[in-house]
Order: sequence, then C-alpha cells, then structure tokens
Amino acid sequence: MFMSVKVQTYDVCLRPIHYMSVSGGDDSFYCLNLVLNNPDKYPLDMVVHFDLDIDWEWSKRVIDFMEERCVKAGIKFVRIKPRKTWEELYDKYGFPNAHARWCNSDYKLDCKKQLNEWIASQNCRPVAYIGLCADETARFQYTIGNIEEGQDVIYPLAEEGICESFVNEWARTQPIFEVEVPDTWLALKHGLAGRRLNYYRYFDRQGCMLCPFLSMKEMAFLALTAPDKFKYLFDCIKNTEKRILEEKGKVWLFKSVGADVIEERVLNKWVDNLRSEADQMTIFDYIA
Repeated sequence: MFMSVKVQTYDVCLRPIHYMSVSGGDDSFYCLNLVLNNPDKYPLDMVVHFDLDIDWEWSKRVIDFMEERCVKAGIKFVRIKPRKTWEELYDKYGFPNAHARWCNSDYKLDCKKQLNEWIASQNCRPVAYIGLCADETARFQYTIGNIEEGQDVIYPLAEEGICESFVNEWARTQPIFEVEVPDTWLALKHGLAGRRLNYYRYFDRQGCMLCPFLSMKEMAFLALTAPDKFKYLFDCIKNTEKRILEEKGKVWLFKSVGADVIEERVLNKWVDNLRSEADQMTIFDYIA
C-alpha cells in the first residue's frame, strides 16, 4: 500500500548584490557616474576592476579616480589581478596571436573566474551593471525599459537612451583621458613633445597596450606616449618569431609581414599620420 505524501516547497529568495565591472574606458566611466548619481534607480554594492599589467597608463589613472569616487560614496571597490602575470604567461607561450589568445583565456578571464568564485561563495544573487549603450542592441539580453524582478544584468546607459557616439564625443572633451607626450627623439622629430593627446580623439574603443590586434595607429600612439612599452612590445614579438622558428621549424610573421616591417611602418608612416591628425584637430579647436 502506497501513501501519497504532499511535499510543501518554498521559494528561496537570495539577496541581490548589485555590482559593476569597470575597465577604465569611456563607457564604464560614464556608466559608473550615471549609477552613482542615481542610487535609488540603480543601487550599487561594489565596483570591480580587473587589474591588468598591460592596461594603458591613462586608464590606470581613470581607475584611480573611479576608486576615489566610490570610496567617497561608501561603495566597495575591488581590484582583481590575474593569478599569473602577463610576463609569466608570455615566457611560457610566447606573444599571443589569433591562434593562441592566452592573453584573454588564461590572463584576463582568470579575473572573471575569481569574481565568479567569490560571488558563488556569498550565497547571493548577482546583478551586474554593464556599460552597453542604447545602439548596441545586438548584445542585449533583455528588452530595454522592461527590467524584471530577478534579472541578473542591467544596462544603465541603454536604459537612459545614451548612445555610443554621445559617450565618445563626451570623452573627447575630458582631460582625464589625455596623455602628455614625453620628450623623446621621436616626439621631438614630429613636433609632439609636451603635447597632450586625448585617446578618444583618435580611437573609439579601448584595448590593451600589448594586444596582438593593435592597429598601426594604436601602435603609433603607444610609440609616442609610452616608448618603453612600445619597445617591449616589439621585443616580445621579435623573440616569439625567432622562438617559433627555432622550436617548431615554422615561420610565423607578425601581421603576415614580420615585426621589423611593422615597426618600421609605424615609426616612419603612422606616427606622422597621427601628428597630422593631431595638428588638424588643434586647428579646428582653435576655430571653435
């Protein structure tokens, strides 16, 4: 004889933790400012930054400023470093490329893994604020304007109707995104020594200084504003080209033509292109 037993179930409501991950770029900077100024609409418990060795120097300054703002607002600011440095992984794998993107999988995403592990240990429901703009619809996971209970991601910029072009234009006017060009032979040669260059006047997106997908123009910006990092970048690439040939008997050439060719093009063509663009912008600013 079987007895029918009625089991009562309970919905367990985990406490939400609202957090935002910031890179130091214009979208995350603007988004954090929006969230901090609208605490009733966007409650915030903590801000997280993945602290990478290869971040641009100007973005590190932005992160320091963000942390100051959060401390003043009583918001916890957490920096997470990868458990292995970029140089340790480079020594093991060589310079990253399209077929070996350890800089993302083994380096940057290790910070994300640490964050997920911490969140899981807190017995909470994470709610992430992500700095997607209103015109980045292909990346949305929910319908804007319809925030539901239990939702795990929210896009404050999109919710406020703010587009990428607006944020970029705003960033182009902000001194915090500027870098002073040091007095090097390259800067003196092109008349840029001492000039302050705003990163977002030349680029729409922020990457990393040692990204294998840096454009020629980004390399020129690096050569002017951080010449030691530029030299380190090409030393790493050249050593990897040599290492692959010696260890595997294969020829790997950076961007299909080799590090020497790319370095020469950057220093003799793209730095001059950047100078011309900087001069043109200065003229327009004066007219305005």
